[in-house]
Amino acid sequence: MPTKFDLGDIPFYWRTKAFPDQEPNDIPSRLPFAFAFDEKLQLVVQSRNTSMLDWLERVYKENANVGYLQEGHALAASYGGEFIDFFERASALLSQPPKCAADIGCGGVYLLQRVRERGLSVKGIDPSPITAAAGLKAGIEIVTDFYPSPSLEERFDVLFHYDVLEHVDDPVAFLRAHHRNLSANGAIIFAVPDCSRHIQLGDVSMILHEHLNYFDTDSLDRVVRAAGFRPLLLEPAKHGGVILCCAVAAGGDSSHESLNNGGAETFNTFCDRANYALDSFAAVAKLAEGRDLGLYIPLRAFPYLSLLPNDQKLRFFDDDPGLHGRYYDGFDVPVENRADLVAKPPAHLIVCSHAFGDRIVEKLPRDISITKWIDLFPSEEG
Repeated sequence: MPTKFDLGDIPFYWRTKAFPDQEPNDIPSRLPFAFAFDEKLQLVVQSRNTSMLDWLERVYKENANVGYLQEGHALAASYGGEFIDFFERASALLSQPPKCAADIGCGGVYLLQRVRERGLSVKGIDPSPITAAAGLKAGIEIVTDFYPSPSLEERFDVLFHYDVLEHVDDPVAFLRAHHRNLSANGAIIFAVPDCSRHIQLGDVSMILHEHLNYFDTDSLDRVVRAAGFRPLLLEPAKHGGVILCCAVAAGGDSSHESLNNGGAETFNTFCDRANYALDSFAAVAKLAEGRDLGLYIPLRAFPYLSLLPNDQKLRFFDDDPGLHGRYYDGFDVPVENRADLVAKPPAHLIVCSHAFGDRIVEKLPRDISITKWIDLFPSEEG
């Protein structure tokens, strides 16, 4: 049975850019990627690669990677709003209302501002200079460093973060460090990408090199408990594509050693189904052999692109207006929108989304040759 699932060199996504040859251009456009599995935590992880981790640290410091939780982003109000609703529900379960909170990896300080609006004093920690500038503009103190940091010594009633735990090398140690910055009866409230569906299907589209850990609800519960916390709430979001968690310090033995070893069945099944999906993608791509293959929400297809011949012509489509006309590293292909697609359809289009695939297809002309993402995978009954 496999202990590692190696995908070779795949596109390294860390930014979009205004034109193809935009500095810095010394960062590789492809880096190796392999999955591994922690049986104690039942956690699918990226097999650690020192060179890749070094490149990630460079990117975090240089690019900021603030994501969509920033003022003006199309997803900030919906995804951020869902997290704030969860924050309020979780806070109501604590022994006393929280008065102060710190955000770890706070990006565009969007969540910090929403928490401050609810009467809490707030602070953030993030290595990005873009975050520091956003904090200065909003009047919020930002510690410019990675967490944990000797520069963050205070204790807070709540430590929170959104889409952070998947980035850290040791998620158990990272959460365990939170104890030092929590007040008595304090809580951690956070969100991670929900990879449950991808793991079940064998869908490697969840890959980003910056994501070192791929959580489902079981593995997240195990990580939280191994770090010495007890979950009060742990649930999938309704539409944010994340798992939401609130936890407080637990007594007793909380360690890797106290967890039952769940075996490798989850990982073995994932690998088998992933091989099936990779073969399916390669077969569908041949429908556009010698012509242009369209990818709708293209970032999801990046882990599959190493299967294509070097001369395969690609076109990228996305509904996000902030991406229109921009470029991904390693591709001289501007991102087009739906109107561009309708005006000039590709030879074949793959709609690379589970959640929004049907909705996207419904808005496209019926004469376009289309494959839905779900069709790449074994049937639920199989």
